Amino acid sequence: MLHCNIVLALGGRDPVLLRHVCSPAAAPLMPDVLPPLAPPAVPLHFPAASPAAGSPTLLFLHGAGCGAWVWDEGFAARCAAAGLAGLAPDFTRRPGGREAGLSDYLEEARRILRGVGGPVVLVGHSLGALVAQRLLLEPEVRGAVLLTPAPPEGLWLSAAQLALADPCLWSEASRMDAPPGSAPLELATTLFGAGMPEAEAHGFLARMGGESQAALLEAQWPQPVPMGWLHGRRMLVLGAAEDRLITLDAVHRCALWHGVTAEILPGRGHLLMLEPGWDALADRIIRWAAA
Repeated sequence: MLHCNIVLALGGRDPVLLRHVCSPAAAPLMPDVLPPLAPPAVPLHFPAASPAAGSPTLLFLHGAGCGAWVWDEGFAARCAAAGLAGLAPDFTRRPGGREAGLSDYLEEARRILRGVGGPVVLVGHSLGALVAQRLLLEPEVRGAVLLTPAPPEGLWLSAAQLALADPCLWSEASRMDAPPGSAPLELATTLFGAGMPEAEAHGFLARMGGESQAALLEAQWPQPVPMGWLHGRRMLVLGAAEDRLITLDAVHRCALWHGVTAEILPGRGHLLMLEPGWDALADRIIRWAAA
């Protein structure tokens, strides 16, 4: 297609036509129609074996650098076998080619909440627990389980404590935006407890990474999380005694924010849903949800 320009020169009071130029049309600075964003991936679905009337659906929200796969290693299936259906989305880290923020993760979770058609209990881990806390005023939410949660104050204090205690590990742990499989094997000691078999830890570590830099940065700062007296939802806050990323004082402050007492699991690290004893942890959540 040709694009025609009329070139004018100003002479006296009226412009004088100099020439009529035809050239190939240049690409518009902004297209008339922007390409649609790719729809979020379909969440993993864990149907309940024999759901009780009125039982909630569990919405599992993974942490930074992880994915829905962390719940698919037996944890969500055990809850489903006990009558609690589950959904586990993969957060879209780069919608439309840009870095996702926490608001993008929140909107993805809200779309799932609206489609459940019944009560929901949120089960969030680490960064996913921070997303869960910001969803507590949603009408579908009946409660939340927070596993080694990023607290409402954000991650800045826990990050500073790790940086002072072990600068090398802090440097590696802060690179969850690096491509999956690029994390050094030494990072396993930060993410898992001492009881985790080394081969399993390295296998899981190889699947981690690729987190949005924007989401990681946003999570460092205080978040608009409602306090327990305001949201009135049932809460279960669980920390891990050997977690080097989310310190125990951060877990206790998070629980205090929601008006409950934190439970600390001995011998566990940050990724406690993947470690030995995950089945007992799932059973604890099942009992709590059924109460």
